[in-house]
Amino acid sequence: MRRAMLLSVFLFVFAVSFGREMKIVYFDSEKLREEWDDWKDAQAKFDQDVVKWQEQAKNMEDSLAAMMEEYQRQQLLLSDDKRQEKEMLIQQKQREYQEFLSSIFGDNGKAAQRNAELTAPLYDKINAALSKLADRDGYSIIFDAASSGIAYIDPSLDITEDLLKELQMQ
Repeated sequence: MRRAMLLSVFLFVFAVSFGREMKIVYFDSEKLREEWDDWKDAQAKFDQDVVKWQEQAKNMEDSLAAMMEEYQRQQLLLSDDKRQEKEMLIQQKQREYQEFLSSIFGDNGKAAQRNAELTAPLYDKINAALSKLADRDGYSIIFDAASSGIAYIDPSLDITEDLLKELQMQ
């Protein structure tokens, strides 16, 4: 991000030194996520999926806890073979539970894949709308204020509302 900021400043200085006017504006992606219906719909779908996966995890966790509780109650009454068998079964269930959590909520798990699946078309729309606004209004640089690390930007440079209107027309 810092590299993009430095590059933008360099481009600005370079363009000004050659007499070309640069129009720099920004949008707020957080506001966009809060107000754009397509984004809210995608977020709702993702949240539903997460709730379903959390319920599955909770069921597995409850089943494992019940199995361990039963084992602890019966442990003194079991033969060595039965005790080993139950311990192995508990360990297997623990592994299955951990594998499930990792497959869903891990770095490349189903949650990350589902999020990417739902948001990729939205990012494509955002980029297309930004390009259209840049072409139409002659913007040289468009920053995302939510991720730029800029401490202050003149509010008159905010094109978030224009971007929302453009996205709603698509």
